Amino acid sequence: MFTFDVATATSLVGFLSILIACAFRGLHGRALAGTPGGQWAVSALSGGVAALIVANSATLPGYIGTIADNALSIVSLVFIHRGTAMLVGARYRDHYYVLCVGAAVAAFAWFSYGYPSVQARIGLVSACRAAFYCATLLLLLKRPALPAGTRYLVDILALAAIWSMVRLCAALFSGDHVDTFLAGGTSFAVMVAVSGILHVLVNAFQFRLESEKIRDELAAHAGHLQQKRDMLKNVVTERTAELTRQATTDSMTGIASRRHFMERGNDEIDRARRYHLPLTVLLLDIDHFKQINDRFGHPAGDKLLQVVAQACQSNARNVDLPGRLGGEEFALLMPETSAVAARLAAERLRRAISAIPPALSGVPHQVTASFGIATLKSYDASMDGLVARADAALYRAKNGGRNRVEAA
Repeated sequence: MFTFDVATATSLVGFLSILIACAFRGLHGRALAGTPGGQWAVSALSGGVAALIVANSATLPGYIGTIADNALSIVSLVFIHRGTAMLVGARYRDHYYVLCVGAAVAAFAWFSYGYPSVQARIGLVSACRAAFYCATLLLLLKRPALPAGTRYLVDILALAAIWSMVRLCAALFSGDHVDTFLAGGTSFAVMVAVSGILHVLVNAFQFRLESEKIRDELAAHAGHLQQKRDMLKNVVTERTAELTRQATTDSMTGIASRRHFMERGNDEIDRARRYHLPLTVLLLDIDHFKQINDRFGHPAGDKLLQVVAQACQSNARNVDLPGRLGGEEFALLMPETSAVAARLAAERLRRAISAIPPALSGVPHQVTASFGIATLKSYDASMDGLVARADAALYRAKNGGRNRVEAA
């Protein structure tokens, strides 16, 4: 038949305390020593070992069952307070803790061998519990900005302190007398169990508090990592866009580079053939551009290139692609455009270039351009062939007097 005695009660408390110490170890891994959770893990472990020593004190040397176990109980209380001080950022002095443990050990030795008294040892442990619980409670009450789980720890500390005071009064004023700690009956075992379980609950709620603290730190760290990830993503997007722009855009004029123009043109040729659509390429060359460079300098020539590029963009549709093929030669890729429509567009662009004022072009006379257009034929294998035919038409326009449009 199961009997609930002091040995059973203290064994239960011991195993629960050691389980909590193991939980702290699992929560922190190796980074345990310098954390509040590390201090509370030592508290739970020392309290658990003390309880198991008490449960087996009948088979152990007397000084272990009367001094060592009680000393470990005080050590457990010390680390409860020390860990809480770390949590709230309060100052603590280790030599005070050493003095407390040393004085307690001396008192336990006196009440074990000088003036043997189980009740006195119980009263001393209860007084130490009440003092440390109250001191720890004050640390938490002075720091309101703590995780939400702090209120549960505050409640259990207050309850444990009250119970310890009740047990202290019972030890001081009760007429009951036991020769050894394990000799108490069921009511004595219940009191032992309640004291031990309250201490275990203090450790358990400290574990909960530490878990919440780590969870909040991880959440904050995750938020920080998300911000960095978003920043890096934005940087990558911006850099990718910039690299794409550099790879596809002519740096002088801001319109498509020759490579991008030809690649896009080949794609449009494939689309035109797939859907049986017309496609026209328009080439233009600024007339007498070398003389402009020689007479007015390269800065004036560069400005003129930019103005002509703007004219190409202004006169192009959204589906058209203006590009600079090199030097003073520009092109306009015109999807779904017949030869007649392309000639009309070329005439509009020719007149627009002729109308550029000297103040805008940087050249003190009228600027003109010659044009060649070529519409996609069945024998055009790629953009190279189509551009070559448009180029031949452009040279006919040059040879025919410039400032005119010729079709291939």
